[in-house]
Amino acid sequence: MIRFSQRQALLLQLLSEVDHPIKGTDLAGLLGVSTRTLRYDVARINGISRDNIIESTTNGYSVEQSVYTGVVARNSEFSTQLEHHERILLYLLNTPDTTIYDVMRDCYLSESVIKASLKRLEPQFEEHSLHLSLRGSSIHLDGNEIYFRNFLGSLVNTAMDAVVGQNDKVNRYLPDVRLGDIENVVVESLRDYYLEIDDIRLSNMVVNIAICVQRYRFPIEDNAAIDLMMSNQSEMLCDQLLVGLRKLYPERPLSSADDAYLRSIVGATLGFGHGELDHHSDSCDIYSTVSRCLDDTVEHFGLVIAKEELYGSISKHVGRLMAHAPSMPYFRNTLRESLRSRSPFLYDAAVYLADKLSRLLGIFFTDDEIGLLAIYIGLYSEPAPNPNLVTAVVVCPRYQALRDVLLAGLVDHFADRMRVVDIVSSVAEADTCDGDIVISTTEEPSHRHTCVPISALMSDLDLSAIDSVLLRASEKKSRIATASAMKRFLDPTLFFTGRSFDSWRETLDFMCGSMERNGIVPDAFRESVFLREEYPSTVFFRTFAVPHAMDFLAYETKIAVLIPSTPINWETSDVSLVLLLAINEGDYDDFVRFYQPLISVLYDRELFTELRSMSSYHEFMKFLDKQISM
Repeated sequence: MIRFSQRQALLLQLLSEVDHPIKGTDLAGLLGVSTRTLRYDVARINGISRDNIIESTTNGYSVEQSVYTGVVARNSEFSTQLEHHERILLYLLNTPDTTIYDVMRDCYLSESVIKASLKRLEPQFEEHSLHLSLRGSSIHLDGNEIYFRNFLGSLVNTAMDAVVGQNDKVNRYLPDVRLGDIENVVVESLRDYYLEIDDIRLSNMVVNIAICVQRYRFPIEDNAAIDLMMSNQSEMLCDQLLVGLRKLYPERPLSSADDAYLRSIVGATLGFGHGELDHHSDSCDIYSTVSRCLDDTVEHFGLVIAKEELYGSISKHVGRLMAHAPSMPYFRNTLRESLRSRSPFLYDAAVYLADKLSRLLGIFFTDDEIGLLAIYIGLYSEPAPNPNLVTAVVVCPRYQALRDVLLAGLVDHFADRMRVVDIVSSVAEADTCDGDIVISTTEEPSHRHTCVPISALMSDLDLSAIDSVLLRASEKKSRIATASAMKRFLDPTLFFTGRSFDSWRETLDFMCGSMERNGIVPDAFRESVFLREEYPSTVFFRTFAVPHAMDFLAYETKIAVLIPSTPINWETSDVSLVLLLAINEGDYDDFVRFYQPLISVLYDRELFTELRSMSSYHEFMKFLDKQISM
C-alpha cells in the first residue's frame, strides 16, 4: 500500500480533478506551501509510487491520467502517514492506563515527543468529557465508556471526510471489525422481516454496531441503553441480529449491558418503541417550541412552506433527537456537504433554526443534524418564484377557440419560465405593450421586441424556437440583474489584498471592523458573525470562506473581499479568499440572485485560481463581470 502525507494526498486529489496543467505558484498557493515544498512533494509522490504520476511542464503541473489510473488500480487504498499524536491517541483508546515507558516501547517514540503529543491531545479528550492525566511516568485516560465511544465515533466521522485513504483511516479506528461484513448481517436480518431503511440510517446503524463490537473489552455502563418498548417482532429481529454478530465475531462476546445497549441502538434507528425524553420535555411542549422557532425562521427567510407537514416532521425529529442522540456515538449525514455548498440559503435557514432550538431546548445540533433540518425545510418548501421569468405578448387573430388552445399550450409547456401579459391581434399592437418578447402567429416583424414567429397550431419546431428564445431572454435578464447587483454590493473601500493573518478570528475582526468604520453594520454584527462560525464552517472546498451574520443586521448590503498574501488557517482549511457578507433584509432576494452565479465562479478551480491572483479592485470587477455575464 502506498502511503502519502495528508498534503501529498490533497495535491494528488486537486490535480486529478482538473484536465489542464496548474502553474506551480497557483498550486502552491492553494496548498498553502512554498513552491520549493511543492517540488519536494511532487518528487516524493513520483518516487514512492515508482511512476511519474505528476508531470511537470512549462505550462505547470498535471496528473498523467493513465499512470494515475494504473497506480490506483494496483493500490485499492491509498494510505496517509500516521502522525505521532495519532499513534498515541489510538494507543490510549485501547490502553487507558499505561506508562510513558510502555508508550515509548510500543509506539517507538521518544519521551519528549510523547509528552508534547499528550499536551496536544489533552484539549481533544476534554472536549469529549475524557480526562487525561500524567503523574510521574503514569498516564491515565479516565471517563465513562459512553464518552470513549462518542469520541471514537467522532474520529470515525472525521475519517469519513478523508479525500484520499478513507478506508485506511477508518480501519485505524475500527481495526478488528469490517463495516461491510456488519452491513451484510444487518441487511439480511432486515430482509427476513421485510423491513427497509434509508441509506443514511443504515450506514449509521452499521458504524454504531461496529463501535460497540470494537470496544467489547470495555463494557458500556448499565444505564446507557435507551428505554424502548418494542414489539415481539422487533425483539426477534434484534435477537437475530445479535446471533449474526456472534457468528461473525465469536471472539468478541458482548456484555449483558452491551447487549441491551446494542438493542436500543437498533430499535432507535429503526424507530421502534418510544424513547423516554429527558427533563427538557417536562418544562416545555416540544411541538409548541418547534413551532415558535419555525415561525421565526420562516418569517426571517421569507420561506413559503407546507406548514403542517414541516412543523409535524421537525417536531417528531427533534423529539427523537432529544431521546436518542446522547447514546448514539456516531451519526453522519452523507448529504451534508452537498447541501451546504449547493443549497447555501436553505442550509443557513437550518443553521438559524438549530440555533433557536438549541437555546430553547438545550440540545446540541451537529453539522450532520443541521443537514437533516435543511432536508426537511427543502422537502416542504415551495420553489422560489423564478426571478428571470420572461414576459411575453402573444399575437394571434381572433378565430373560434384558436386563442384559447394556443394559450393553453403555452401555459402547459412554459408556465414556469414565461408569463403571458397580453394577447393581441397584430404585432403593431404588441409593440405598444411592455414585455420581453413577442410570440407571433403572423409574419409581421416587430420593431421593438424580440419576435418568435410560430404556427397558430404550435408544432414541435415552434416549441423548440420558443424554448431557445426564452433561454436567451432569461439569461439576458439574469446578466443585467447580476451586473446591477455587483455594482451595488461590491465596494472599492472593502477590497483588500496583500495582507496576512494568523487565524480566522483575526481575519474576521479586521473585516468586521472595516465594515463598522464604513457605517455599513452596527456593533452587534461582529458578534453575530462569530456566532455563525460556531456552527458548520462557512469554508467551501477548503479554499474560500463566505462568513456572514446569523441575522440581517446590515444598514446596506455589501460584500467585503480579502485576498490574503498567504493562506489563512481556518480550522482545518487553508483559505485563499474571504468574502464577508453584510445583508440588509430588504436586499435579500436581489442578493440571492447575485450570490448564486458568484459562487459558481468560485467553484471552478481554474477561475478561482485566476480570481485570487487579482491585485486591484478594477481587475477583480472586470474579471467577475466577464465571467458572470458569459
